[in-house]
Amino acid sequence: MEATGAPHNLVIEDNTNYRRRIVSILRKAGFGVTEAAGFGEAMTAIEGTQQFALLLSDIGMPAGTPHGFSIGASARRHRPNLKIIYMTGSEDASQFLLFGHDALVLHKPFTSAQLITAIKAALAGG
Repeated sequence: MEATGAPHNLVIEDNTNYRRRIVSILRKAGFGVTEAAGFGEAMTAIEGTQQFALLLSDIGMPAGTPHGFSIGASARRHRPNLKIIYMTGSEDASQFLLFGHDALVLHKPFTSAQLITAIKAALAGG
């Protein structure tokens, strides 16, 4: 159950099972969560009335669809103060550096504790 005043997060992950796992972890930790499977659903949420403290997005999306960096950039145009954590299963950090985002990167697979720690760090500004 979401705690009163708890930050609300938008989780974007194309893998349904992985997304459900993340959403479950966040809800158990007391966070509000909205989930999206990709760019379209994410932008519908971002352009809506729900306030989001943080966007948690997978970088790699199915071929032919916008990747996580595009989602983050589009979200920031609508909500400039939105905190972002990108998730990746790739160990190649150069892809992240090329985009120069001021966001955290969480490498998959990660534990529940690592996820919650990363979210708290992002929300605290670092």
